[in-house]
Amino acid sequence: MIEVRNLVKKYGDYTAIDGINFKVRKGEIFGFLGPNGAGKTTTINILAGLSLPSSGVAIIARQDVTKHPIGCKKRLGIATQDANFDHHLNIKDNLFYQGLLYGISRKELKKRVDAALRWSKLEKYSKKRFHQLSGGMQRRLVVARAMLSDPEIILLDEPTTGLDPQSRRQVWKYIKDLKEKKKTVLLTTHYIEEADILCDRISIIDHGRLIACGTPDELKRILDNDIVIDISLNPEVVSEHIEMDLNNISGVNHVTIRNNGIRIGVGNEAVIEQVLSSIIKKKNRINGINIIHPTLEDVFLHLTGREMR
Repeated sequence: MIEVRNLVKKYGDYTAIDGINFKVRKGEIFGFLGPNGAGKTTTINILAGLSLPSSGVAIIARQDVTKHPIGCKKRLGIATQDANFDHHLNIKDNLFYQGLLYGISRKELKKRVDAALRWSKLEKYSKKRFHQLSGGMQRRLVVARAMLSDPEIILLDEPTTGLDPQSRRQVWKYIKDLKEKKKTVLLTTHYIEEADILCDRISIIDHGRLIACGTPDELKRILDNDIVIDISLNPEVVSEHIEMDLNNISGVNHVTIRNNGIRIGVGNEAVIEQVLSSIIKKKNRINGINIIHPTLEDVFLHLTGREMR
């Protein structure tokens, strides 16, 4: 549904997007995960026809966005970071008049506006102005507006930025509902948990370049050699002999002796059973085991660095 090939966007000497390539499949939620200033919104703006690429190709439903901008926009619904609602109108009138821009008949549009308010659970707030809604309500309304034309593809540009955890999870529920409605979603975010929970596949972007792409589980396997086993043992049985035995197991990367146990880094899950068997055979009493797998946050920091932007 979306294909980007060798896309570049420059502003003078500054390169905001540096030759990126990706595809978004029909019916999936595709995540664009990256730090602030990584190039996420610039990519969205090009796909939406709000900005022209310096070079490369962006395709929406088999149409080049630069050659067929109107045709592409008809396939899109867009939820931008900036809401841009008319502050003189209540939210129902806002939806209605913005829906007229799509050329939808007034009779049909009335049905769609009512459906959008029901979907976003905002019917009883229909006479409110946008600024009178809570942050979570505002973001739900922005997504509802993007669906007015019943588009095949939804672009969501950081839809939960600035929301409290409760409101964020409410918006997540509505984004998951888009997938159930068979919509194709491109979601930009810098919230790692959000990408992990919502997205079928994720591209990590940094400094305008795509540096990894895959399902959340595939990305986590980048750091599979960092699986950590924390084993709690009685202090009197923790010895250098245990450390030596464990280091002799193929696939054990490091062993750290602590006062009340051992921390072992292994290369893959198959090694875990060997590690535990080695300790149990010595008749050591295990008080507790904690297996720590790499998280998407670990991968993100590994690939993009830990410094603040």
